[in-house]
Amino acid sequence: MNINIINSMNGIFIVNQEIGHNAHKVERLTEEFEKIGVSIEVFVNNGTLALIRENHIQINLPKADFVVYMDKDIYLARLLERAGYRLFNRPDFMKLCDDKMLTFIACANNGIIMPTTISGPLVYYGLKDTHLNFLESVENELGYPMVVKKVYGSLGEGVYLVKDHEELSKLYVEICRNPIVFQKYISSSAGKSIRVLIIDGKVFGAFIRKNVYDFRSNYGEKASGENVEDISRYEEFAGRIIKLFDIEYAGIDLLDNEGQLMLCEMNSNAFFEEFESITRLNAAKAVVDMIIKKVQLENE
Repeated sequence: MNINIINSMNGIFIVNQEIGHNAHKVERLTEEFEKIGVSIEVFVNNGTLALIRENHIQINLPKADFVVYMDKDIYLARLLERAGYRLFNRPDFMKLCDDKMLTFIACANNGIIMPTTISGPLVYYGLKDTHLNFLESVENELGYPMVVKKVYGSLGEGVYLVKDHEELSKLYVEICRNPIVFQKYISSSAGKSIRVLIIDGKVFGAFIRKNVYDFRSNYGEKASGENVEDISRYEEFAGRIIKLFDIEYAGIDLLDNEGQLMLCEMNSNAFFEEFESITRLNAAKAVVDMIIKKVQLENE
């Protein structure tokens, strides 16, 4: 790396108004960037950072060599990219990961094993009795219990386990105005998943998440984790996904169905506080190294 060039670099972090778990990510990435002399400014996405005025995109941010985008506002991300900012991750990949059904569609027909998945039909207006008829085909395909997920959501929010027709019908009435998916329940992986961290197109490390209190391994404060020393099994599976996408940084969650790995979901804005604590690997430095390398190569 050219130290003089690096010392002249500056970056921007974009965070949501509810910074939440990203606070640790901001702290760690800032720490690693400052070690190599890269200045960082943090901006909160409060709706005033960009607009289209007189047919042109206008950005209310300083120029920067890169943007680490820690929000899920795809519109601001696309505005910034159109205005010439280099985002990590890129908006197309963010959208792919944020929409669970798009993730499954993109991975299908590519040798990536996943639970049987059904996309729920959109409900535009009031729910009619006839709208519930398709639940019978969902039941016949998936059986009970089954998993129902809102397409958008993280940290286990919007993910439900339903045990019978009554629960399914009641839940569907409540959430049908949201894009949703129905999935086969993998009972052997209840309360357990494997988080694989991808940095610069390679598996950086992995750990196992466990939750004895809930079927969602990543839900609630009582979830725990353990390090994985031999990650070769996960590297092989994740490698198939890496080949499909230009993954700069992502968390891939896997299920273990009695020895058969399956894709659960992907996250383009994966937190790494838990990862670093459990694995003792410096994920923040690896992300910083990847960003600096990419920016330098793209500006040669």
